[in-house]
Amino acid sequence: MAENEIIKHAKKVLTVFQSTGMGIKDKVKDIVIEIVIIVFAVSISIWFHNWSESIHDHGEEIEFLTGLKQDLKSDIDNMEGSRDFYTETLQGIRYFLHSSKGGSLQKDSVLKYSEVFFGSTDLDPHVGRYEGLKSSGKFKIIQNKELLNNIIEFHETIIQRIQVLDGKYYQHKEKLGAVVEQHVELSKDGSIRNAGQVLKRSDVRILLELSGGLIINNIVGIHDRGIKKCRDIISQIDKEIHD
Repeated sequence: MAENEIIKHAKKVLTVFQSTGMGIKDKVKDIVIEIVIIVFAVSISIWFHNWSESIHDHGEEIEFLTGLKQDLKSDIDNMEGSRDFYTETLQGIRYFLHSSKGGSLQKDSVLKYSEVFFGSTDLDPHVGRYEGLKSSGKFKIIQNKELLNNIIEFHETIIQRIQVLDGKYYQHKEKLGAVVEQHVELSKDGSIRNAGQVLKRSDVRILLELSGGLIINNIVGIHDRGIKKCRDIISQIDKEIHD
């Protein structure tokens, strides 16, 4: 509708300008009036367009944040599960290192902590919704820039850091598992008969120390940071949705 009005008044300006039956003053007066009307119509059209776009963006923002909240809750569960795996693995590493220095080995404990040699974990984050928004170039729909920065930091920094560290731990585990498989000896009933000797090997002890250090100094801390960041973002989302 505004476009039609602009065209109508633009045509009127041209008609007045081309008119031969009007004086200069009357022409200028009418042209100025028509220009003012055109400017007003353009301003109204721009304002209405921006208002309509703002309403649409806000709807998309609420939809995205509501879905992201559920993704983050799942990511918290995954990170807590991974952290628990690493915490228990660290207990196993400490147990085997203690045994390698002369401590006794218990069959039940060896079975309990066998994941030290053969187990690993992956975060498997829920990033599809975030990546979709990123690829569409619509970060601007998130009005709260602090919230947006936290969302980006979690996905681009924390998740990637966790995945890198998971990969490093997996590499250590693969090396450790290969050494154990190469040197372990089984009795006829399938039990390990030289576990003490294997644990005393320098390469086994070094790999256990490296894995333990990686968990203590890096892995547990980044999981804690990720869990806290998710909870902070969820709190911000709740405020945005309910305000």
